[in-house]
Amino acid sequence: MTKRNAVTDPLENMMSIMLESFRATTAEIQAMKAQQKGQAIAIYNGMTGGGKSRYVSKLVEIEAAQEPRGAQSRVADMLDLSEGRISQLLTSEKNRKNGR
Repeated sequence: MTKRNAVTDPLENMMSIMLESFRATTAEIQAMKAQQKGQAIAIYNGMTGGGKSRYVSKLVEIEAAQEPRGAQSRVADMLDLSEGRISQLLTSEKNRKNGR
């Protein structure tokens, strides 16, 4: 008797490798986003009012360059702030005073 049943199909083998690779890549991207979020929050919390306004303004500008729709919402999610707070920071007097 031969062990043909034990031999797996090459296509099935390749698909399982691709799926495992996809899972690993997805897990790494999620870990990187979590680290980036932590760093962004730490930077934000370390700033004074005027710095926070300029920092949020720059983050929104960067996000809007990639995809204009929902940029403020994505920044709010990244910094764990409400969308209203992002709007306040973007229109604040401190932001306008400092050259914006």
